[in-house]
Amino acid sequence: VAVGSVSTIPNIEGLDTITPWTNREATSTRSLPRSLAIVGAGPTGVEMAQVFARYGVPTALLSSPPRVNPKDHPRNAAAIDAALRADGVDVRVGVRAARIRAAAGVDGAHRIDLSDGSFVDGHEVLLAVGRTMNLDGLGLETVGVVIRDGRPVVNDRMEIAPGVFVAGDVAGPEMSTHQAHYQGEMAVRIALGDKMRPDYHALPHATYTDPETAGVGLSLEEALAAGHDAFEEVADLATSAKGYVAEASGHVTVVVDRRTQTLLGTFIAGPGAAEAIHEAVLAIKTATRLSVLADTIHAFPTVARVMGGLFVSAAQR
Repeated sequence: VAVGSVSTIPNIEGLDTITPWTNREATSTRSLPRSLAIVGAGPTGVEMAQVFARYGVPTALLSSPPRVNPKDHPRNAAAIDAALRADGVDVRVGVRAARIRAAAGVDGAHRIDLSDGSFVDGHEVLLAVGRTMNLDGLGLETVGVVIRDGRPVVNDRMEIAPGVFVAGDVAGPEMSTHQAHYQGEMAVRIALGDKMRPDYHALPHATYTDPETAGVGLSLEEALAAGHDAFEEVADLATSAKGYVAEASGHVTVVVDRRTQTLLGTFIAGPGAAEAIHEAVLAIKTATRLSVLADTIHAFPTVARVMGGLFVSAAQR
């Protein structure tokens, strides 16, 4: 079972009076809207906000949590927020869409009344508040599948019922194409009898804004909460050689277990972040010791070299 997911349609007063966009319309439109209001500021919301703003579309972005891309590392979220504002996006955080009034705004735009008493207008309204699993009508209940919180309950063999395997969005724990690829291959191998289990503790994530952001593993707060004797090292990308060459800002953050001298997490905002993160993915996957990472040569000038410098400084603590 690898049926993916669809955009969640939230319960907003007046939403039924307009025809909103989802990610499908936003990525397939052949013409630019006169203005755009985006409800939801996760990866889809922030990526689409920057795309349309850079095409010159007046764009508003609404985030119910107090920061954009809230599941990302706070430094990554801050880098995206700054970039969006620099591109002219009207970023509103800590507010939710309370009501939509069709064509009630300037020049016939739809008006979204917000929970703080303000409003934004958009000739198109893009919904990006999450994903809903495509499970209706599959008959999963006839083979004993249990659905909990919108997803089938899955065991450590990726089974949701005897001989029924799952992969992709419906499997969790995250929703990304690279996870789905991994799970699809894993499910086939398990079904054919291989003695293996999926391992998600080094599952990377990336957001394709400018700057890109990426991460893997535990933040410092998560590591401490999990009982690790953890510390972090942070580098300002803007003052690095890569930052000067690329005229880029951002950061590299590494989280280290002091007792085991291994990497627990890495988070990057900057050019090529989604590529550079994979050294950290492999290090966490293999529990590579910090001394080995610190002794590894990194090409100059790259974001990976900035990360390598943090390995050196962390190894000296």
